[in-house]
Amino acid sequence: MAVINQQIRHNSGIPLGGIGTGSVEIRPDGLFHEWQIFNNSPWNPGSPCCNGKIPMEPDDLLFIIRVRTEDGRTMLRYLALDERIHDLYSLSWIRSVSSIRFQGEFPIARLTYEDSDLPVDVTALVFSPFIPLDSRNSGTPGFYIDFTVTNKSSLPVEVSILGMIRNASGYNQKGQRPHNRFSGIGEARLITLGADGLAPEQCSTGDMTFAAIGGKISYITGAFLKERKPFTFRKNKFGIRTHSFLHQFKETGTLPNLDAQTQPELPSDFDAAKLTADQRNQIKSDILQHSFIYDKYQQVIKVDAKIADSPEFLEDIASNLTELTNEQAEWGLAALCSKLDIDPYAESGSLFTVTWFFPNHITPTDNNIGHAYENWFGNSFDVATYLLDNYAYLKAKTLALPEAIYSSSLPDSAADAVTSQLSTLTKCTWWTKTGLFGVWEGLGCCGFHTTDITYQGSFPIISLFPDLQKIQMMHGAAFQREDGRVHHFFSPDFSKVDDGFDRVDMNQQFVMLAARDFQWTGDRQYLETLWPHIVLAMDNTEQLDTDGDGLPDTDTRRNTYDCWDFTGCPSYIASLWLGALKAASKLAKEIGDSTRAAKWDSIYEKGLVSFESKLWNGDYYILWRNNGEIDECCMSDQMSGDWFASACGWESILPHNRIRKALESIIKWNFRKGEGLINASYPSGKKPLIAASDNFQAEAPWTGIEYTVADLLIYYGMVAEGLAIVEDIHDRYLRAGRYWNHVECGGHYYRAMSSWTLINALSGFQWDKITGRLAFRPAISQPVCEYPFFTPDAWGRYWQDNSIEGLSAGIVIEDGELTIRSLVLPELFEGAEKLQVILGDNHINFDLPESSGKTIISFKNAITVTPEQSMVVIG
Repeated sequence: MAVINQQIRHNSGIPLGGIGTGSVEIRPDGLFHEWQIFNNSPWNPGSPCCNGKIPMEPDDLLFIIRVRTEDGRTMLRYLALDERIHDLYSLSWIRSVSSIRFQGEFPIARLTYEDSDLPVDVTALVFSPFIPLDSRNSGTPGFYIDFTVTNKSSLPVEVSILGMIRNASGYNQKGQRPHNRFSGIGEARLITLGADGLAPEQCSTGDMTFAAIGGKISYITGAFLKERKPFTFRKNKFGIRTHSFLHQFKETGTLPNLDAQTQPELPSDFDAAKLTADQRNQIKSDILQHSFIYDKYQQVIKVDAKIADSPEFLEDIASNLTELTNEQAEWGLAALCSKLDIDPYAESGSLFTVTWFFPNHITPTDNNIGHAYENWFGNSFDVATYLLDNYAYLKAKTLALPEAIYSSSLPDSAADAVTSQLSTLTKCTWWTKTGLFGVWEGLGCCGFHTTDITYQGSFPIISLFPDLQKIQMMHGAAFQREDGRVHHFFSPDFSKVDDGFDRVDMNQQFVMLAARDFQWTGDRQYLETLWPHIVLAMDNTEQLDTDGDGLPDTDTRRNTYDCWDFTGCPSYIASLWLGALKAASKLAKEIGDSTRAAKWDSIYEKGLVSFESKLWNGDYYILWRNNGEIDECCMSDQMSGDWFASACGWESILPHNRIRKALESIIKWNFRKGEGLINASYPSGKKPLIAASDNFQAEAPWTGIEYTVADLLIYYGMVAEGLAIVEDIHDRYLRAGRYWNHVECGGHYYRAMSSWTLINALSGFQWDKITGRLAFRPAISQPVCEYPFFTPDAWGRYWQDNSIEGLSAGIVIEDGELTIRSLVLPELFEGAEKLQVILGDNHINFDLPESSGKTIISFKNAITVTPEQSMVVIG
């Protein structure tokens, strides 16, 4: 009896490629999906040079392993799971591995190929460079597949790993003539896949390079695509046989080192009978560089070598080529093979890379905006050699990020939430040759740098790649309307914005984003550039207050919940306004505009009183009040301004006790395990109104909002409730088979990157570059804990130890430098006797100002923590 434990097919995985380079996705089936490296849709929808043709299929990059034991047993396995890759008629001897264990920790995927029949363990580490504070290396158009093979047996084994890739250069252009070029650099072997006859400015014009190093490398520079499986010819003078280089791979574990650079051709009037023996031998020598002919030749000489020397053999080849031409068989497949001899219980490995260079990023406006990677590379061969030459460095720097997250005290669900949504930075970004940057709201959906989505989704960008966040903010500011309304999104490229200026949440969000970016970077020029736009935005929103109570109360219908109309004074809009007032006041004081600072402080104080009196109903802040009419719908996002303030380490906007009480109501009425946190509902006994009742956006769980509510719960001590939301998201998307692809308006949705702030909430991390103040206050009480932290200048780990051996804490910098003037630690350090601060080998002088509930260490002179010089606090 065949018993199959069927599970859902996972249609998402880890995107590979650099920021703004286009991407391909490695999925749990071991195949490479959604090749969007050719400036094609959906990454570049509507481009005039994209005709909808799919450039590459998942099996157009495919790996096979061959294992041969000392007793002569040979086993071949596809390192992938898909029915379509099999040929059960002619390739019964190549089977898929039994299963694949896929461990996705963006930016890396670890695949373990499970098969009890094999005497070896096989794993692959697949990733692209993704390095905090290094946008240049994180924008590299390519990826690694690093195989490790471990011999489990007491006898030596022979292992070969074969990789095959299709040449898709110019895939949608008429007259495209593929060519493949072989190169050897040291021990590495590279095949560059390009084409002749391509239009100079067409999206698919460019090249790819496939490379391998490790073990003994053999190759086939170019072959017909159909040779991935054995094939036959209708006419065959010497009997019907199947042809493929896989025959030799099975027999020897190698490829025959054939260097065919273009499709084989013979003259149309070819007549072998009219040629001399020397002429036939020369032609035969040339055409034997083509793998199917080489395979056919090997089959023939095993029986009778004279046949291969006869005119009839060449005539048969000519007939075969005519048949391939008539059926328009595709040529351009490249193959590399790494052969390893592995001793008992030892391990060895092979490294493959795939790189690309397709410079013509042509948008729907017919502008060729190019790619940032053109500033660093001239072609895909350059990219390949760079990846091979710098593998150790790029691997160590890339793996440091997931290792810091997953080895920390973050709960597993939180760690997964943080890394899974980072994948949007690879999947959904454009980064042009001139340096403009933006994130799709959803992959190929809506537009770029959508202000009301950047509000939630940009926390990892300012933390990991601050240069890119500042670029998109300054570019957006340039499109502010004269009356002060901030842009909605860029569409269809970075040259235009849509007409979404009617949304009344974006001005406040823009101001708070600018304040956060300045506080974390300390970039004075950035602030001065944005300051006029901040003033315009604040002045415009102030006009929405018609009754002088400090809160917006008119023209509040349109906002990020764009299919759900508000009216009057909504808690969501008013919360953002109060947050913007506090943020703008801080910035005004930095600029030296005391008049505006005083004005905005005054409006905030007045607005706060109004917010409480108009919107608080005893349990939560109601959806809106419009004169005497109210809507008591309980919205999950009713305190959005306070979420943002908490994530930035600012003081609360609303009273603490009210925030906590409202959060209790949100959990009570809007969250159900197994259903998620919906955007809003009417509590029992509250009268529903037509605009919100059964509204499809109100009843939906938006991942990006769920994470923000989870964060706010954690910030206010409701850790279990916050993590329950995170775990429910985890379960929902895992069961749907799209764990790395969250949906709202389109897939791979930008807002869901708000999950990044779970790190800040759980660690209690706060950072202020202006004052040099760094703070930690872990939300989960543990004797020993460690959390990663990220600033635009440096990133590292904070640890604290309250075990029986004593009280201590420390900061270890992984990259960058962090200059600190004061360090705020949890209350457990309060009153600690003989507190010491050690930087490297040096004891540091400090003051301990009086404080309640926390310990403030104020350094007499600013200190700089570096990777070479950690800081330790001992109590």
